[in-house]
Amino acid sequence: MHARRVALTFFACLVSLVVLFLAPAFSAQAQAPVPKVYYFNWYDSKPQNGMNGNWIVIGNLEDHQATAAVYFGNESTPRETLTIDAKDRALVTWPNTIGGPVKVVSPGGDTLVVTQRVVYKNSFNEVGAVEESSLDDTYHFTWYDSKPQNGMKGNWILVTNADQQEAQVEIYIGAQKMGSYSVPAGGQITPSFRNTIGGPVKVTSTNGQRLVVSQRVICNDGFNEVMGMPDRELDTVYFFTWYDMKKAWGMKGNWILIANGTGKTLEAEVFIGAGASSRGTYSIGPYQSVTPYYPDLVDGPVRVVCKNCTGSDKIMVSQRILYKDAFEEVQGTPPAGLSAEQYFGWYDLTAQNSMNGNWLLVANQGVGTATVDVFLGTSPTPLDTYSIPEGGRVTRQYPGVMGGPVRVVSRDGQPLMVSQRVIFKESFNELLGLTRQDVGSPVAPDPDLSLYRLNVYWASMADYQANLLSVDMRVANNGLSDGLNTSVTSITATAGVTSATPVPLSLGNVAGGGGYANFTVKYNVPAGVKAFNTAIQSQCQDGGGNWHYFG
Repeated sequence: MHARRVALTFFACLVSLVVLFLAPAFSAQAQAPVPKVYYFNWYDSKPQNGMNGNWIVIGNLEDHQATAAVYFGNESTPRETLTIDAKDRALVTWPNTIGGPVKVVSPGGDTLVVTQRVVYKNSFNEVGAVEESSLDDTYHFTWYDSKPQNGMKGNWILVTNADQQEAQVEIYIGAQKMGSYSVPAGGQITPSFRNTIGGPVKVTSTNGQRLVVSQRVICNDGFNEVMGMPDRELDTVYFFTWYDMKKAWGMKGNWILIANGTGKTLEAEVFIGAGASSRGTYSIGPYQSVTPYYPDLVDGPVRVVCKNCTGSDKIMVSQRILYKDAFEEVQGTPPAGLSAEQYFGWYDLTAQNSMNGNWLLVANQGVGTATVDVFLGTSPTPLDTYSIPEGGRVTRQYPGVMGGPVRVVSRDGQPLMVSQRVIFKESFNELLGLTRQDVGSPVAPDPDLSLYRLNVYWASMADYQANLLSVDMRVANNGLSDGLNTSVTSITATAGVTSATPVPLSLGNVAGGGGYANFTVKYNVPAGVKAFNTAIQSQCQDGGGNWHYFG
């Protein structure tokens, strides 16, 4: 049987209307600002270690001047204090220095975008800082490899205790416990496990202390650091902007790693390309990983979906790439990591800095066509503006351009998947865009619901014959307050398409701060219809009983 495809073009429905609200109460005394703190596990600029440069890049996202204080290790006095103009950036570097952690503090509570750029021998790596509100006590990686025969010259799990009490830490690879550690407040460990390969990896504080966790790898003559995935961000769906396995372009390997940290067998399906072409379904045993790859394929975006996850079941996904002699790993982005506004600390495509390529990849994972602006540094005029159809992507370069910070903004609020792919000399690096939550931007105090499309499919042969198309949706609450009694109240469509799902459709309570509820809409699609628009309306209450409407 040849599957029939229906392309869906959704109408964006992300605008909220608050019906009732309470006037803010003003205090007679001004409240002191709450500082924001950004963490890296490690800093190394030692030439004898192969380090040819290590810069901390700090971008000011505010419309006013901001101050940033940089601390190294357990220093109580800032090593550097920087004043950064509105929408501008600063760089700091310490010659011949090694250790950690590194803390960048905004004493005035201003929102910063902070990254670390490292040149190791002739390879380049950039990683984003972890903002304090995003810290967790448990983190995950898909894989660990210290096998010399694979070109691995070092693989360290870096763990910083960012809390106030000693942390009891355990590290697992697959189902095996690799070690137990006591980490003092503000201290860190850097264990390595020789001649070991496998996954998934789990790092957990058994007494609930908040950690900063990353994995640093030296493969051949390349260096890479990837941040651990916080436990609360694990999901059943993940996105990447791109996949590239063209050997003619220097790609020697590109694996989609899918890890199962549960005690039962899970199934995951991989889709690559704007047409959401299925590339395969994979069975993953308990505490195991699969590593599929697709020779000579280049396309995007990429979507990985767990097909039989129920309840608390989650998967973990990353992409590992060998480009010439360099190694790169990037974490998959769950729906909660998508955002209408994303940031980078820096952009550089100048020949004098040995930058041989710098692509800004933007994929529209929302509903409807997204109009996207790219801003660079202090300029109020976009560096670029483009339209991206639902499910589509763009890959732009800006030769001769250097500066930061970079802001990528969807005018109509569609959630975007954004990354920056860089070729420096003979090495490759990919950095994910940082979302408003990643950088500690204030969250709306009320429930703030957004709609995401997850999957489109024929659920069965009977549905196919009856023209019933299933669309998996997600309502996510990015506000601080819980969305109580959330429900879908209206589902409409164009081109003669109607909804077979009755409304109101109760979704229960959707927790604030990234909570979500998944639901499926079945559409009656008349024969001959190849595309249609749909609009979905929803409502919820806050804790005070006030209703909020979305649609």
